[in-house]
Amino acid sequence: MLIVIPTSRSVSLEYLQPLIDFGARFIVVDDSEGSINIDHPQFTTYSWKDQDRMLGADVIAIPRRNGACRDFGFYIAWRESDAGEIIIALDDDCKIEDRNFCQRVEAVLSDAPRPVAMGPGVHFGVLDCYSNIEDNIFPRGFPYSHRAMYEKWTFGGRSSGVITFNLGLWREIFDVNAIDKIRGPKYCYPDAELHHESVVVPHGALISVCSMNMQFRREVLPAVYQLLMHINVMPGWVIDRYGDIWGGFILKTLMDIKGDLMATGAPMIRHLKEGSHHRNIWQEHTCHLVNDEFLAIIEKARDEIKPAGYLTMMAQMAEIMDRERENGSAILRRYLDVQAPAMKAWTRVLS
Repeated sequence: MLIVIPTSRSVSLEYLQPLIDFGARFIVVDDSEGSINIDHPQFTTYSWKDQDRMLGADVIAIPRRNGACRDFGFYIAWRESDAGEIIIALDDDCKIEDRNFCQRVEAVLSDAPRPVAMGPGVHFGVLDCYSNIEDNIFPRGFPYSHRAMYEKWTFGGRSSGVITFNLGLWREIFDVNAIDKIRGPKYCYPDAELHHESVVVPHGALISVCSMNMQFRREVLPAVYQLLMHINVMPGWVIDRYGDIWGGFILKTLMDIKGDLMATGAPMIRHLKEGSHHRNIWQEHTCHLVNDEFLAIIEKARDEIKPAGYLTMMAQMAEIMDRERENGSAILRRYLDVQAPAMKAWTRVLS
């Protein structure tokens, strides 16, 4: 089992003790020139200097100065993991409290039957999985255009098939849009509980794939790509904090095309920190404006891409992104001018 953690602050071994005791290996992506030092035999740390040395010109594939820098950890995992090995992505502010976390990950990434989420529309708000939180709270990245008439999803039936990707959920600080924290419902639930241990996200549905707690099989890794962020798109405004959200829309679409199953639910982590509301609102605002436009490109890709290995499908997605930037708004076009070449570089370094 390989654990990937990005950081520009520090990594607490105390937060990770159940994983260390299990014998997991850790890849830490130091989002700096080399300020992170972890003296432990199960941990290997990679800085910007390592990225430049190992990737050369294709280092443009790897985001910097944000959590999406975890892509470099995924690149290392692709090189060093065995076929079928489980990869876990965590943030540095997430605490593992379940002593059997790794065993529960193994149980989730299996063919064990579980309920399926059911509801109208394309967008499933994963916070519907909780049994003891307020209504009308949405995960970061859930399109505002789909909120006004949203109906909570329910869970029923039984799935049939192997889960290859699981979005683990959280207790304490929920991952919601920063502007929703100003006037929206309560978003901190230290004792949050789930309706079901695990539920399947049905074919055709999209969710916000927050990257602070993800588990998946190696084969899916090329599609678990976090997009470049903090890209200037007009004076004073950037595209930011949606690297995992937009990457997750791509991931789920490719999983649907291939016929693989995604689940969400346990094992949960405790999320302990949150950033500045003021700064995060600025970072996310432009993404809200073009979220639907980005989703429209993904839907075009759903109609064009044929089932294949994830690396092949990601290469096709990169070409579609490159093509569609010419048809986009000025904001999204300026973003894709940077992102499309980066996605092509990502598929090259994995080839």
